[in-house]
Amino acid sequence: MSDSNPGARNFAIADYFEAFRKHYSKQMEQGGYPVRAMRDWSRQDRLGADDCAERFVSLDQRRFTARQNAWAASRAGDVRWLGACKSYKGLVNLKSPFDLVLYASLIWELQPKTILEFGSMQGGSALWFADQLDALCGSGEVHSFELYDKCIHPRARHPRLTFHHADLRSIDGLDKALFARLPHPWLVIDDAHTNLEALARFVGGHLQIGDYYVWEDVLLGNWSTYDKIGTAISIAKDCGLLVDVKYTDAYGVNVTISPNAWFKKCLEPA
Repeated sequence: MSDSNPGARNFAIADYFEAFRKHYSKQMEQGGYPVRAMRDWSRQDRLGADDCAERFVSLDQRRFTARQNAWAASRAGDVRWLGACKSYKGLVNLKSPFDLVLYASLIWELQPKTILEFGSMQGGSALWFADQLDALCGSGEVHSFELYDKCIHPRARHPRLTFHHADLRSIDGLDKALFARLPHPWLVIDDAHTNLEALARFVGGHLQIGDYYVWEDVLLGNWSTYDKIGTAISIAKDCGLLVDVKYTDAYGVNVTISPNAWFKKCLEPA
């Protein structure tokens, strides 16, 4: 199946069930697992759909709770296993297993030309993103910004990857010309947790329709107070951002390290 829009990808999950119905109709009438599950799933019209009316919602319509703590479920609090469960190619990569799958799915769907990461740490996550671009897109570039850039490991190198020294306590230090020239669509990830209000408005001013902006560990963590949630809602509205519940709720409501914060720019500012 060829994509009608070469800049986006369609999920072909529904095609599998349609093919099963077409070629194995007799088996579909039988019971037992897995045919029974196949028959039941095939009746769900929206299974595998790219979009539905309920997919993108305003942040102020979301509840600020999570069905399960993604960090706790992935042993984030137990540093003994950091090397095994929070690393990539031997480098620290602080992403939960839920979110690694979600990011891979979004990168394939979005086909970003640019990935922007605020907070590099050792460089493991930026390297992972660069490898994902290679595997899923075959093009694109990653730009990762870090204050303590001397801690970035020499092995965190990739032709698509560039690290930048940045002190996010002052947005004025960011190279505005760089942001102006980087091709879209963008996937922006904030994992720095520094001066987020100013940074989010700066990034929001550069986003184009279709770009994604993910805030990690914020809306059930650093910004979980009533006034901060109000600030987040204001920023989202001002920047035309809607929550993509396909990613926030893929494993249950807000089972992600970015609860309520997988944003897509869907609207132009009023």
